[in-house]
Amino acid sequence: MEDERGVIMLIQQYAMRFGITFNSKAMDDEATKKKAMQLMMEAISGKRGAVTDEDLGL
Repeated sequence: MEDERGVIMLIQQYAMRFGITFNSKAMDDEATKKKAMQLMMEAISGKRGAVTDEDLGL
C-alpha cells in the first residue's frame, strides 16, 4: 500500500506540472509502469519534457 501511495503522489505531482500527457493504461503493465515512473521523475526534476505515449512505446 505504501508503494501505491508513492506512485499516486508521483502522478499527482507530474499532473500538476504537465497535465496527463500519456495513456493511463501504461500503468497496467509493470514494465511500462516502471519506465513511466522513471520518465515522470526526470520530467519533474527538469531533466526532460513531458512524457508521451511515444516515449512509452504505446
